[in-house]
Amino acid sequence: MSNLELKGGILQMIATINDKDSLKELKALVEDFLGNNIHVTDYWDELSETEQSELEKAIAESKDESNHVVHEDVMNKYKQWLER
Repeated sequence: MSNLELKGGILQMIATINDKDSLKELKALVEDFLGNNIHVTDYWDELSETEQSELEKAIAESKDESNHVVHEDVMNKYKQWLER
């Protein structure tokens, strides 16, 4: 399991916690852990070459206004999934 998969799983678990006291306790634990294990991580380095390439391509494409899509057009196209 990759670091990104582990992080994603942890984030999903955290997202299910709704109790404020539990969240505060978890926050304190994480702060304590990070305080004792400070590492500067460049998440770019955790991506595969393919993922890096795809992100670079997407960033370049986003700079070309001909690739932009009007928000209303997107909302209309995917309206069927937004309405329940």
